[in-house]
Amino acid sequence: MLDAIDLNLLRIFDAVMTERNVTRAAFTLHMTQPAVSNAINRLRLTLKDPLFIKVQGGVLPTQRAELLWPPIRDALARIAATLERNEFDPARSEAVFRLAMSDYVADQVIRPLFVEQQSVAPNIRIHLHPYSLDNTAALLDKGEVDMAAGVYSNFGSSLRTLPLETLTYVCAMRKGHPLLSLPRFTLDDFLRARHLVVSLLGTAALIDHELAAHGYKRNAVLTINQFALAPRLLAETDLICIVPVNAVRNSPHSHQLEAIEPPFPLIPRTVNLIWHERSDNLPAHRWLREEILKVCKAQGMMFDPVQGAESHAY
Repeated sequence: MLDAIDLNLLRIFDAVMTERNVTRAAFTLHMTQPAVSNAINRLRLTLKDPLFIKVQGGVLPTQRAELLWPPIRDALARIAATLERNEFDPARSEAVFRLAMSDYVADQVIRPLFVEQQSVAPNIRIHLHPYSLDNTAALLDKGEVDMAAGVYSNFGSSLRTLPLETLTYVCAMRKGHPLLSLPRFTLDDFLRARHLVVSLLGTAALIDHELAAHGYKRNAVLTINQFALAPRLLAETDLICIVPVNAVRNSPHSHQLEAIEPPFPLIPRTVNLIWHERSDNLPAHRWLREEILKVCKAQGMMFDPVQGAESHAY
């Protein structure tokens, strides 16, 4: 079978799997769209599988394509690592990075990173994928994303981590909220208040599990799946919300909000950068990890330099 496959077809297959769109894949590869389509057709004949099905806005991989992609992408990464020079040249690189993270982490990290790197690495491309605690390890293991960043602690032996930020949580609400006039903000007041919940999966947030462990339940009346929407909702309603303090500080609505200490002790959590061991020594990936760390330090995120070395989770 291997003798019948032009290895360049695998590179094209990888690009179409990444983009889920033949035209965008052609742009990434500096090829014409017909040339990419012809290459995929050749691969279809060799593998005796359609590989991709046309859908609105792009293509949908077949089950065979989904099974083939992780080992093919892993093999291509290892070949690239073998052939690449020891030093990565961001000014000339056309690397494509696929990252999974919440909108909160993206705002803290990717926005300033990409703004700064426009002149340093003008041709790199970054694709953001949805992030959740449930799918991160699987995405990294399958090679569907290159890195992830979030509050994640269930590290397998094949994953590597780098701490980026220790989260400080606050109870946020609008200025003039009735709770702010109380002589003391108690746990009972907190539980009875109308809560806005931010949950990436749209289910109970981590704080709800902590409260439940002590026999408490808060009055959650609205659940959203993005941090960016929370400050505006808080500014325009009498809802309260537990959020990282930077979600308030960095919001355009910060002048309309108050952030106070919650009346319930919250377990400290760390935002980690996470990747698979297969990309440990890829120069492009090492460069991006270092740049992300620089951005976190420049942003004043609560990074602990003592733990700053890349840690291997065994």
